[in-house]
Amino acid sequence: LAGIGLGLVAAGGLWELLDRNAFYLNAVLYGVSFLIYRYGVTESRPGTPADMEREVGEIGAGGVTGVAHGFSLGRYREVLTSRSVWLLAPTWIAVNAFLGAWTSQSIFQLVDDRRPGFEDQLLMGGFAPIQVSIGLGISMVVFFAGLFYWGNRFKRYRRTTIMAIGIGGGLLMVAATVALNHSETWGVVARIALGLIAAGGLFVLAGATPAALGMLADISEEHPDDRGVIMGLYSVFLAVGQVIGSLTGGGAAEWMGVDGLLLVSAGLLVIALLPLRWLRGSEHLVGVGPAMSRPATG
Repeated sequence: LAGIGLGLVAAGGLWELLDRNAFYLNAVLYGVSFLIYRYGVTESRPGTPADMEREVGEIGAGGVTGVAHGFSLGRYREVLTSRSVWLLAPTWIAVNAFLGAWTSQSIFQLVDDRRPGFEDQLLMGGFAPIQVSIGLGISMVVFFAGLFYWGNRFKRYRRTTIMAIGIGGGLLMVAATVALNHSETWGVVARIALGLIAAGGLFVLAGATPAALGMLADISEEHPDDRGVIMGLYSVFLAVGQVIGSLTGGGAAEWMGVDGLLLVSAGLLVIALLPLRWLRGSEHLVGVGPAMSRPATG
């Protein structure tokens, strides 16, 4: 998330400075990533019993076995047939689709030339790239402040409660942005108020991220031998959500402008919210072990 946020914030300034040549920086970043992987990560080798015990604690016995004996489809099939592994998937995909829609499509709508037929939408084009970068920078500060705040509330509230509150905050943010998008005839004070409401919704929405990651950690604890498999599976779900969000958000924005992007965003958040009742009823299946303290009841 930090990398995506930094990229979005830097995009405006880089575009102003380098125009289309800024895209070549992607190749540089990929090259740096390759060098880190090639020279900064060492292949695991057989070690002492103490090393093996440490690795089992980090990635599970199954993960160590998988590294030692290679890829096994049987282990994946066994994990995929477990009910608890799929508990979070619908909400996880929908939330990441929401993020994917905004991170991939919002900039195009804000900086594009104002298109005929969308004159009633204040946010539909006409902004300078550096203005967008400043706005995104402020949004990132609000979002990460929300991450920090809600990440320290797990002892008081259940994970599903924080996720529901976060999704509700996202819907509030969308509603405020819809109003802001149609505030061309409104005064400056009203627009500032709507911006503050949207920022508050973003702050609350940020809580859904650590709550979902906490739930994912709980799910992986139920399968200590296959934590790597589960994390890999949910990485695929994250990518699926990003692709879905980008495709649906782009199509809706082409059709209805920023209103279309906001409509898709609201729909994705509702989809993320609906499975939470079932997920909350099944929350006892994960994260409850004999060594764990009494779970939060909020």
